[in-house]
Order: sequence, then C-alpha cells, then structure tokens
Amino acid sequence: MNPSERPYAGVIFDLEGTIVDFQWKINEAVAKVKDEIREWGWTSPLLGISDYAELYNTGIRLAPGEPEERHFLEVADRIYDEYDKDALTRWGPQPGARELLAALKAAHVPIALCSNVGRKAMDGILLLLGWDRIFDITLSRDDVRFLKPEPEGLRRTIEGLNLAPDRVIFIGDSRTDIRTAKKVGCHVAVAAQGENTRKEMEPLEPDHLLASLEPLMEILKLS
Repeated sequence: MNPSERPYAGVIFDLEGTIVDFQWKINEAVAKVKDEIREWGWTSPLLGISDYAELYNTGIRLAPGEPEERHFLEVADRIYDEYDKDALTRWGPQPGARELLAALKAAHVPIALCSNVGRKAMDGILLLLGWDRIFDITLSRDDVRFLKPEPEGLRRTIEGLNLAPDRVIFIGDSRTDIRTAKKVGCHVAVAAQGENTRKEMEPLEPDHLLASLEPLMEILKLS
C-alpha cells in the first residue's frame, strides 16, 4: 500500500499493558513512596493521591524548592525503578503484539514507544523480546520531567518522528493514555487488557476501544 493511503503516518505505543502484559504493582509502589515522604512537612497534600503518575507529577509541582524536588525525585525514581525491575521479571508479550510490530516494520511505518516505565526496564524488556531494533524512537520516564498524562513525552515522541499529531495514532491501555493523546491532538486506540477496563475508559471516548491488539491489523490497514 502507498504510504499516503494509510490511515496514520506513524504509530506510537505505550509499553506495559499494551505490548507487554500489566505486571506493575501500583498500589505497593505508591504506598512505599508515601511512607518515605510522610514526615517531610510539605508533602501532606501528596498523601491522599493513589495514582502513581499523579503522585510523581504533583510532587514536582509542590516541591518548595530545587533541593526538595531533587530529594523527592530521588525517592520516587528509586522506588519506581524497583517496581519496574520486579515487573520485568514477569512481563511477556501481549497477544498479537509480535505480529503487529512485525507488520508495521515490514510496511515501513514509523513506530515509537512512549512509556512511564524507566529506561533500564524498558531497554531490558525490548532486548529480552528481541524488539530492541523495532522502534525508531523510545522515550521512558527518565527522558522527561513530567509523566503521562502530561503531554511532554508524547509530544516529544511525535516531534521526533517529524509528523503532525493528527497523522499519528497512540496505542495504549489506560485512561492516562487517552488523556495524553487528547492533550497533544493525536488519535488514540486503547485495548482493555491492562491498567483500565473497558467500562473505565469508555467515557473518555477514544477513537478505538478494543478488547485486544488484534483488530489493529485491520484498523491500520496491515492485513
């Protein structure tokens, strides 16, 4: 197929829950961060947050100065890296992921990865699954200041592909992924096989709400 006839000029994937199964112990990680920062004084507004990305982003915003922000990030990144490493021991490819990535590569469609997972775990799973040469761009938690749903990472990934947002589709598995895509103005497909259920994601009205990755072969006109 002529590239101009494809519905999207580029495809960006989330990692965990999307192309590998969801194994991150969110509640444990969040609780551990809050236990360490509980007595710092300025952190009391963070103690009611249950979402790991919101905790991370809000901690950066509320830190009263650079030393406090740096200290917070040292704690959060260390703990999140610990849970990345734990998830890495159990991650496996989602059904249809290998076939979808291979078809995109064969069709010479630009593909990228944009995830809140840290660099060590991201590179580790890509190498383990033989996907280390699949993606044109990979962007991890360590490459941005703010995590998704803030648009920084996805916007930078799209810019790296040198494509207009409305020519790109972001494929994820969560409300966070939908919100991020809407902020940058790209299309979004989510598969209810990871962080959030179909019922949880439906009110956010993604372009495509799927049960798995398999229908994307037809949606992306790869079959």
